[in-house]
Amino acid sequence: MPTPDRATLEHWLQKARVTVELCDHCEGLHLSDLRQLEGVVDSRLLVEPFGVLLTTGLEVRPMALMAIAADLGRLSMDYPLLKLFLDIVDDATPQLVVSAIYPGAAGMTQAQFADFLAAGLQATRELATECLRLDYLFAGESQAPLAPSTRLH
Repeated sequence: MPTPDRATLEHWLQKARVTVELCDHCEGLHLSDLRQLEGVVDSRLLVEPFGVLLTTGLEVRPMALMAIAADLGRLSMDYPLLKLFLDIVDDATPQLVVSAIYPGAAGMTQAQFADFLAAGLQATRELATECLRLDYLFAGESQAPLAPSTRLH
């Protein structure tokens, strides 16, 4: 089984008809489908020594920071495929970082990659939708603000 590299992933993504964008600033393959979702800052696939990392940043409303921090344990349990953490930097809007990891250092087939990618993308979409519904994320200009959740109260 081959250990995937960036060129292999690009080929597999092309065969799966997944649109990616390349940038000059990183080695990641930026996933256009997820980047178009409300609240998503960036989404990309990275080849790491341990395997493949799918990572997505969701832009958290500062006023929702305490609520999402309190809900992080439940969200992690509801989305076991994903690893979730808050990234809070003084000069930037807080983000919920969502990642899925495939430990493919020993190798990976195209079918395994396709299953991993489909499951990771679906779970990330569902999480982003739930976070928007709970009013944790910035909604796009075209979407009216959602009613705040009473789930935590």
